[in-house]
Amino acid sequence: MTSVDEEFGDVSAVVDELHDRASALSEDADALAAVFPPSFMERHTDAATFEAFVEESEWEVSSREEFAAIPQGEFDDYVADRTSFGDFEEMLGQAGEEWMARQLGL
Repeated sequence: MTSVDEEFGDVSAVVDELHDRASALSEDADALAAVFPPSFMERHTDAATFEAFVEESEWEVSSREEFAAIPQGEFDDYVADRTSFGDFEEMLGQAGEEWMARQLGL
């Protein structure tokens, strides 16, 4: 019989890994759309898609490099103003957990 710590420790490690991978996905618009589907965006933001969310920002973003160049603090403020999250890391973490649940069929 496994302990609760062992059982949830494994899940926690997977979620941490997913979070790391999702952070790397900021380089790929298609992957971002998978992590931030319209259902997530409509539930947690005032935008229908992640692409619209970024397009409605003050930044011109048409490449991975431009997205990565957005100052983190400024993007965190934008996220806090337009979503139910305090910053992008919190938004990404929730999106990652929901993505994982979808992958597992939960």
